[in-house]
Amino acid sequence: MSRNRITVGPKSIICQETELRGEISIGSGTVLHPQCRIIAENGPIYIGKNNIIEENVIIFNKQSTPLVIGDENEFEVGCCKVYIIELCHFNYVEGTRIGNNNIMEARSRILGSTAIGNYCVFGAGCSTENNETIPDLTVLYGSASKRRTQSQPLPTQETLHARHLDYLREVLPKYNHLKKLEPN
Repeated sequence: MSRNRITVGPKSIICQETELRGEISIGSGTVLHPQCRIIAENGPIYIGKNNIIEENVIIFNKQSTPLVIGDENEFEVGCCKVYIIELCHFNYVEGTRIGNNNIMEARSRILGSTAIGNYCVFGAGCSTENNETIPDLTVLYGSASKRRTQSQPLPTQETLHARHLDYLREVLPKYNHLKKLEPN
């Protein structure tokens, strides 16, 4: 994919230092911090609404199939969703589908064609295996990326995420230059 085709929803905040390459669709209200990289090398990347993608996060789709990221996810500093792990010394995001309301803590990694459900939490430094399916409400924790299941989503998670988005929409434009992309 040699040509950039970026579409952006209204109320999105995209800092100037963000790297965007390939066919990328960014949903309404999503916030991209400086120094994050979203690279659709072969297939497109579709990012839903109200996501937070922090510094040094790398989202990289090397596969020809779309990478679909749902709504209201948070990718913390250095988290990566990437196809080639050697590219990422921070957080690494790969996979084919990431559901809604997930939290990927600092330096967590999603590998291969892994599919993530809804309301999952990846602890700091935790990693999936290649090509896993992570069910809803799964928590990965500890140095061995152990798993457990929450009985229900944290009742305050959605409220805290909304407040975090409001804060970022207010503060980031004050201290960072923003990309001038036309909302679709």
